[in-house]
Amino acid sequence: MNLEAKSMVSVFMDRYSSQILLGTSMRAKGIRELSREYNIPVTVCYRRIKKLVEMGLLMEEKVGKRLKYKSRINDFSAVLDFEGNKMKINMIADGENYEIEAPIL
Repeated sequence: MNLEAKSMVSVFMDRYSSQILLGTSMRAKGIRELSREYNIPVTVCYRRIKKLVEMGLLMEEKVGKRLKYKSRINDFSAVLDFEGNKMKINMIADGENYEIEAPIL
């Protein structure tokens, strides 16, 4: 999984990426379904999904001729430390624990 701290923070702070990860946490969904469900423009949905797949946060599943996407994240928490000016992300994805820390600004 490609877990660079700054890109991870930007993914979780992005509304569309967060909605896609949340929307695919229970079952795989196609791009058009996610677009309709969360009112995400289709082209934006394609771009965000491509980035999430490249980062290893989403997996592709071929269903017939179509692709569906499923989040690999099983558990997630984020803590903002304003005194330390950092964000800590703890996540479990595919049974692996990840801890990421990045400056807020």
